[in-house]
Amino acid sequence: MRNGVTKTLDLIKSVFIVFLILRQNFVLCVEVKIEAETMLGNNEDIFSRRLASEGKSVHLISDQSIFMDICLLTPTEISSVEVIYSNDGGSDRIQVSVGKTVLGVVDTLAYTDNGQGWSRFRTSSETFPPVTIEGRQSLHLYVLQSDKYGVEIDYIKFNLNKTLSLDSLECAAFCFDDISYSPPPNETNCVSPGRAEQKSVKTLCAEEDNVNVPIFHDNPSKFVVTASMPKYRSFSNSRGPDWENCAFSSAFWSFQHIQLANTLTLNSDKAQLVMSMSPSELLGTNRIAMIEVDFVLADVRSGSTESVVGTLTTFNDLIFTGSLTLQFQYYDRYNKWSTTQIKTVKQGTRSVEFSTPDNSFREGGGNKIRVEIFTDRTSIKDAIIIGELSMRMRQLVDDKSRTIFQDGTTVIEGVDMDLWWRVNETMTVTVANKTFDNIDYIRIYQRVPWTASLVSQVFVLYQDGNVRLLPITPHGLDWIPFGSSVIIGQTDPLSPRPSAPINHLDIDPDNLKVTVWYADGGVIPIEIDTSVSETRLTVSETHFTGDLQTQPFFTFRSMYVTDGNGDVDHMSVDGGNSISILDDWSSLPGNFFAFFRKCISKHNTQSPDITISVFP
Repeated sequence: MRNGVTKTLDLIKSVFIVFLILRQNFVLCVEVKIEAETMLGNNEDIFSRRLASEGKSVHLISDQSIFMDICLLTPTEISSVEVIYSNDGGSDRIQVSVGKTVLGVVDTLAYTDNGQGWSRFRTSSETFPPVTIEGRQSLHLYVLQSDKYGVEIDYIKFNLNKTLSLDSLECAAFCFDDISYSPPPNETNCVSPGRAEQKSVKTLCAEEDNVNVPIFHDNPSKFVVTASMPKYRSFSNSRGPDWENCAFSSAFWSFQHIQLANTLTLNSDKAQLVMSMSPSELLGTNRIAMIEVDFVLADVRSGSTESVVGTLTTFNDLIFTGSLTLQFQYYDRYNKWSTTQIKTVKQGTRSVEFSTPDNSFREGGGNKIRVEIFTDRTSIKDAIIIGELSMRMRQLVDDKSRTIFQDGTTVIEGVDMDLWWRVNETMTVTVANKTFDNIDYIRIYQRVPWTASLVSQVFVLYQDGNVRLLPITPHGLDWIPFGSSVIIGQTDPLSPRPSAPINHLDIDPDNLKVTVWYADGGVIPIEIDTSVSETRLTVSETHFTGDLQTQPFFTFRSMYVTDGNGDVDHMSVDGGNSISILDDWSSLPGNFFAFFRKCISKHNTQSPDITISVFP
């Protein structure tokens, strides 16, 4: 039998779907085609055949078989089963089964052509009755009887009558085709339709918000946003971060394997390093080299804090003899060189670090550091080697929270972040006739009904308009994770990090009502109603100041990598057919937009589904 790892990789490639309706990974499955050479087996041989569908076929004799697991989480009908084979000899009998259910038996056509028959592939002519199956099953091709030459299998194909994903069929994800959302019954057709626009991109990183769907409406005077427990059935509560395939780096720039021997220029995507050795006339100064790095830092408007955060410039894996003195300066955002930082190190020191305070540098280019290296030349017997020279952001401190209201049922916290991405922007919050300054976001908790004192976080509102919602933590769990988020307020839909900056919040804790005063002059009231099944935000009597045709009043933000690894994988409009969240569409009209998962996700498994309804 072939190596199991190789077969697992092959299996991922084994299923090809012919589509009637193309919907990214989610499709109406008409025909499933499984290559025999990608299936598991016992002592089978694989031959190259020019006329085989993928250039290969599997040779089997009596009592040999090939199989693969398929997963169907709801009753699914399998029909139109065909086996494509070749034969050069007498007739053979092949049994096709799924689990304990025999779909039928194929009798191959006796054919002899002095070995040339192996290159002539035929389709089985037997008609199998449709069979309905469910669960994880093994699709099995077993040779009941063959002549001494055996039979070769090219592929097997069949039809399914269900909408599902390839990952789900291959048992890589567990998906349900019966999950849907309908508009609330009191929504009427007389309200003019809004529209959702697709601004999402693909990603392989589960910690990147790549799903971006702004929603527009001419008159969003009243709308309701609801976060509810996912409709799929799972008792898992996976909630940790997943940094696999993430390109995030803590280094703004980095250069490796630098040897102080000659004049050197190194380039990276965001920086250039130039090293020069001191000329002979400077021998009396004991300066042997100078390193300058010019670099670019990201724009704050992109959501990055590179240009405002303090930095650490580090010399790592140093190799030298004797002692070194390093003098460090940086060129600041006001076009001035900083005062000099000086550090002297002795042989055996592996690392030297210099720091810059917050707001030292500028957005874009024009940023520089300079390091002069001095030594007693008589003590330097070998080359000086720097394993890595890099610049990273300083270590951020934890968020600082303060309780600004509590009454035994509701707790409200104001939180100050070490470095909020909207630099120098905070909001004030008034609650119970007290006003609090310098708040980056608020958190609202509600008491868990079946406990005396435990509270559950249900609502978070950031200064940039980003909202996170949760229902009350279900019985038996300590907490459930946030997943998808929404921005309530008008944004620039083309911005890499959309935002609706807030100046002030008025909170009525008795009625759980938050009035939001935006920086652009807009004002909206948000009423919060939370339960063990959902948290609902009702927004009415809105006042938006921007152009509602070009600036969305609501933006859905989330993450999708693949089926079974996403905080959302589907959406629907006005209760219609669901579509993959990354499907290729530009604009969808409607007044009820649902964002949900059909596939059980390994990322934030119990994070909520989100819907928004626009009312007349």
